[in-house]
Amino acid sequence: MKINCREFAQMYKSADKNKTTLLDVRNIDEVKSGSLPGCLHIPIADLEFRYLEIPSDNEVFIYCKSGGRAEKAEMFLTHKGFKKTRYASPGGYEELKELF
Repeated sequence: MKINCREFAQMYKSADKNKTTLLDVRNIDEVKSGSLPGCLHIPIADLEFRYLEIPSDNEVFIYCKSGGRAEKAEMFLTHKGFKKTRYASPGGYEELKELF
């Protein structure tokens, strides 16, 4: 489900942290500049091989730099059977870091 950055932050903050995964799909160079606290970093290029690291029964909150890769990741995870996915778009890390 596509949601704006403000809704994304509000929903994530109010969710049960034992049942959520915050997923950063940016590349390694982007993550060097910072990431959101508690996130799991799996670059979009590696998601096909690493998606099993994400608990499939968790609600997954996905972000990137601007929303495009997060949307692709959400579509991939949905195809793999994840039922509760959300992605931040438009926007991404730069907007979210101010809200977290």
